[in-house]
Amino acid sequence: MNALIVEDDPWIAELLRLILIDLDANFQIEHLSSAVAAQNHLRGNSIDLLIADLNLPDGNGLEVVRTAARRAPSSLRLLTTTDISRQVVLDARDAGITDFFAKPFKVDALRGRLAQLLQRSQANVSASANLGDLPSFLRARLEQPLRLAWSSPAQQQLAASSAKELDFERFRALAEAEPMLTLTALNRANRQLERGRATCLCLQTVWERLGPAGCRELVARMAQARIALEHPLLQQRVSEFASQQQALSDALGRQSVEQTIPVGPLRAAISCSRLGELAVISAVQHFLNYGQQIDESSLDTLINQYAADFGNCIKTQQQLPFLLRELTGSLFKLPRTGLRKDRILLRIAALETGFTPADPDQLRQLRRLIGLPT
Repeated sequence: MNALIVEDDPWIAELLRLILIDLDANFQIEHLSSAVAAQNHLRGNSIDLLIADLNLPDGNGLEVVRTAARRAPSSLRLLTTTDISRQVVLDARDAGITDFFAKPFKVDALRGRLAQLLQRSQANVSASANLGDLPSFLRARLEQPLRLAWSSPAQQQLAASSAKELDFERFRALAEAEPMLTLTALNRANRQLERGRATCLCLQTVWERLGPAGCRELVARMAQARIALEHPLLQQRVSEFASQQQALSDALGRQSVEQTIPVGPLRAAISCSRLGELAVISAVQHFLNYGQQIDESSLDTLINQYAADFGNCIKTQQQLPFLLRELTGSLFKLPRTGLRKDRILLRIAALETGFTPADPDQLRQLRRLIGLPT
C-alpha cells in the first residue's frame, strides 16, 4: 500500500510512520511537511492512505484531503487535529474525510484505530477491484446519489479562484456553462422556500433568494467538493453539449425579443437539457478514477443508452421543479395539449439549431402560431 503522511512536526510524522510499518511492513510511505508539496505529489502519484494534519505551515490539510478524494476515491483519508469543533467536523466531511485522530495521541489507541480502519480499507479495495465492466458500474450507480462533475480541471480552478468576486452576470455565465451549478442552486433555493412564495425557476431568482454571499459560497464549496472530468474524450463530449446549449440560448434570444414571457426559466431549461448525458459522463469519470479502463469506441452508445435513466434519476434526486422538466421536454417534443408560448419558443430553438432532427413543416407552423416570420 502507498501512504502519504502530511505533517510538519517530524516527531509526529516519525511516530505515524513507525505505527504503519508495524501494522504492515509492505507499506510504501512518503512524508511531506507542506500542503503545496502534498498537492503536487497527489497530481502524479496514486495513494491508498492519506494522513494529513489540519494546520500546515502553508495551508489547510482539508485541501489535501479534497484532492485525494477526487484523485483517489477509494483511498483512506485521515485528519489529525487538536480542534474537533462542529465546524471542523462539517468541513472535513464535506472534504471527504474518512476519520479523525485527535491530538495529542495515545499510541496504543492510535494503533488500534488505524488497524481497524486499514482492515475496512482493504475490504473496500477488494470491492473496488470487483467493480465489473462499465455497464455494470453504470447500472449500480443508478441506485446511488448521482453527482455531476466539473467540465474540466481548468474550469473548476477558475470557479474556485473567482468565487469570492462573482457578481450576478458572472454567476449566471458560470452556472449556464456548468449545469451542475444551475441544478444545485435551484435545489438549494427551493429547499429554503418560504410558505406562499413561488417555486424558484431561474438563476435570477436563485441570486435573490440565496443572496450574493450564498451563491458565492455555493460555488466555492462545489469547486472544492466535486471532481472534474479529466479524460479528453469526456471533456470533448461535454464541450459539444455546451456548444449545442449556447446555440439554443442564442436562438431563444433572437426569438424572444418581441415576446412577453420571462426568459429566465427557458434559459434554465436549456441548461438542464443534457443532465442525463452529463450524469452518465460523470459516472464514467468516477469509473476511471477507480483505476479502470474504458472502451472509447462504445462510449457514445453507453451515453445514449443510459442518459434517460440517469436524467430521470438526477432530476428526482435534486428535485428539479416539474415546470422546468416540462420546459426541457419541449426541446425534444411538444405535448399534445396545453401548448404555451414558452414551450413553443423552446421547440422552435431546438428545430432551428439542429438540437433535434429537422422538421421544416413543424417549424413553419410553430413560427406562424406565435407570430414569427416564416
